[in-house]
Amino acid sequence: MGRRFPSGGGQSTGGGGGAGASGKYNQCKMWSSNGTYYWQPGADFDESVPVRVYVWGAGGCGGMDGGSGNGYGGGGGGLAISELTLGKTTTYTINIGLGSASYASTGGTSAFSGSGITTLQASGGRSGNSNSDPSGNSTGESSNPQSGQYGQGGVGTGGNIVNRRGGRGGFGNNSSGSGCGGGGGSAPAPSGQRDGHQGGYASSYSGTGGASIHFPGTGTYTSYTSSGGAGTAGQGTSSVSTSTYYSYGGQGGAGLDGHGGHGSSSNTYSNTSLATTRASDGGGSAIWAPNMIFLGGGGGGGGSATYQSSEKAGTNAGCGGPGAGGGGAHGYGGSGNHAYMLAGSGGILGGGGGGDAYCPGGAGGNAGGGGGCGYAMYPSYGHGNGGDGLVFIQYKILV
Repeated sequence: MGRRFPSGGGQSTGGGGGAGASGKYNQCKMWSSNGTYYWQPGADFDESVPVRVYVWGAGGCGGMDGGSGNGYGGGGGGLAISELTLGKTTTYTINIGLGSASYASTGGTSAFSGSGITTLQASGGRSGNSNSDPSGNSTGESSNPQSGQYGQGGVGTGGNIVNRRGGRGGFGNNSSGSGCGGGGGSAPAPSGQRDGHQGGYASSYSGTGGASIHFPGTGTYTSYTSSGGAGTAGQGTSSVSTSTYYSYGGQGGAGLDGHGGHGSSSNTYSNTSLATTRASDGGGSAIWAPNMIFLGGGGGGGGSATYQSSEKAGTNAGCGGPGAGGGGAHGYGGSGNHAYMLAGSGGILGGGGGGDAYCPGGAGGNAGGGGGCGYAMYPSYGHGNGGDGLVFIQYKILV
């Protein structure tokens, strides 16, 4: 059978049988937490069937730390895919890159290497306040289309099937009064058909949704609004207005087999009553199996915030399902008057949502970029961190 993820821990193993799809493989294995691992196929390994190997780099961090940075989202990690003939008694090395927790740094490089094979590796996404270019080009590229931009995606190299580039982080801006945070970029989808997608583009006083493996994050319509994260079957939407007595978050994009998260609501009335409905996480499932990878998550719903005099109401954003982006968050009034709501984290390979000033960005899922923040985000406490890299293999044993 196959295994459903995400799950905790550094490595997971799926058993035989195909899990919903027939094909040449009957086993699979995943490494998803930063570190160095070693794998020997073993005596029952079928050397006649090439192993399919997927390597994703780690995600970049959102581009803000305290009052330093630019508010951009972090870039998604790159992807390299190969089919390799391996030996049953050879020990192979798997390196999983560390997700960036620094606003101006880079996510770690992931790799699969060993005797007699070409090393696959995928560099990590750049953090939002870094505009350094990664080495290498995506399959079909002659140059880097993201060159010189902040929050670039990493890129895969060494793949004999395909090499892909992660999506860029979305635009943000550093201001203690009107800052905004871009959504995190996504890692490329397991199909390897195209590069990852860009996180949402923020406007003043707003936070945008993270990108999914199939759709970019959605920008915000105007000030004091949020957008839902992108889903695997559609983009999120932005809310359109906030006042002293109402605020509604944007809707998360639909998933291939799960709903998009609904946006939150925050209401007050004449300093005598208030009501909130929290944003919901995106639904959907993930299947990582010997002959199939499926990510069907919906995007997280956007957060909301309003206040009237001493009466304040607000909610965090929702997190994305597998392959989807987290929802954006915003405060109300500027300068921290009513803030500190949190953007949603991305699902596996998805980007985190962005937040406006004093509303920290969400973390990226594995290989996804973290969301940015307009001011006062603290990555050392997990805000806007990029996701660790990922290696997944499909292979056959003799039965």
